[in-house]
Amino acid sequence: MRIQKEYLQKVVDLLPEGIIIMDKERMIHYLNGQAAAMTGWKLGESVPYCTYCQQREVGDDENRCILTAEEPIPFFHSHMAVYEGLEEFEMSLKKLDWEEQEFFMLQIRRPVQNENSERARFHELLVQETMLAQEAERKRIARELHDHIGQSVYSIFLGLEVIKQNINDETHQTHVANMINVMEKTLTDIKHLTKSLRPEIVYHLGLEKSLLEAAKDWMKLYQIDIILEMDIDEQDEFDPEKELHLFRVIQESVSNAVRHGKATRISINLKSYHGYLFFYINDNGCGFKPEGCKFKGLGLKHMYERCKMLQGDIRWMSKQGGPTRVEGFVSLLKNEGEAENELNDCR
Repeated sequence: MRIQKEYLQKVVDLLPEGIIIMDKERMIHYLNGQAAAMTGWKLGESVPYCTYCQQREVGDDENRCILTAEEPIPFFHSHMAVYEGLEEFEMSLKKLDWEEQEFFMLQIRRPVQNENSERARFHELLVQETMLAQEAERKRIARELHDHIGQSVYSIFLGLEVIKQNINDETHQTHVANMINVMEKTLTDIKHLTKSLRPEIVYHLGLEKSLLEAAKDWMKLYQIDIILEMDIDEQDEFDPEKELHLFRVIQESVSNAVRHGKATRISINLKSYHGYLFFYINDNGCGFKPEGCKFKGLGLKHMYERCKMLQGDIRWMSKQGGPTRVEGFVSLLKNEGEAENELNDCR
C-alpha cells in the first residue's frame, strides 16, 4: 500500500528534528512544524548562514556554507539567527536533485544531553587534563632550559671569550672563534625553544600581545613573512587557560606550514563574534591531502582536541601543490561562576 502524500507530511511534522527544504539560493520551499517552532522562519524566506559561516573567508567560487564543502562533515554545531536572537543548533545538510533542480535538506536539532554526550564530555575532560599535564611539563622543561642548561652554556660562552683574548696562536684563535659562534647559536636556539615551550607569555600579556610577540619570533626563526590581523572585541573577557590552547593551535599551524608545507608566507586572521573567536590561517606552501587529517598525526589530533575542548571546531582545506587554509572557531569566554584563580599549574 502506498502512503499518501499528506500522511507522509504528517509523519515528517512529528519528527523531533527540524526539516527545511531550500534551494541553492537558500530560499525556503518547505519546513516541518518542528523547524517552524524552533526558528520562526516561514516559507519564501531565506535561511540565514550560521554565525560560523558568516565569518568565513571564502574564495570566489567557494560556497559560504561549510556543510556544502566537497567533504562535508556529518554534523556541525553553531548558532543561527531565529525569530528572536540566536539559537545553538546541531545541523546537517543533504543535497537533493528534483526535476532537474538542485535543493538542499537542512536538518536542525538542539544539542541534547544523553549517554553518548556524557561519554563525550568525559573524554573532553580526560583530554583537558592530559593537555594541562603537558603544559605543566613544558613549563618545567622551559625552566630547566633557562635556569640550568642556558646558564651553563652562557658560562662556557663567556669563558671561551676570555680564552680567545689570551691566545696568541692564530690557528687556535680561529678554533676558539668557531666554538664561540657555535655556543652563540646554541644560546639563540635555547632561547627560541624556551619561548615556544613556556605558556607564561599568554598569561602575562594576553592572546593579542603574545601573538604579536610570537609572530616576530616566528618570522626571525623560520625566515618567513607573517601577516597578523586581529579584530577582537576589547570588552570580551577571555579565560587565560583557554587563550593558551588557541595559542598552541596557531603555533602548531605555523610550525606545520613551515616544516611540512615549506611555506614562506603565512597570514593569520582572528576576529571575535557573539562570544566566539574565529581564526583563519593561510599559507603559500605545497599543501597536502586533508582526507582524514584529523586522525593522522599527533599534532593535528591535538589541534582538533583543543578546539573541541573549547566548544569549537577546526578544518583543514588544502590540496597537493597548495595553498592550505586552516579555519575554525572556539569559545574563550570565562564560564559562569569560574573563579579567576582556578587556573592550571601552568600559571
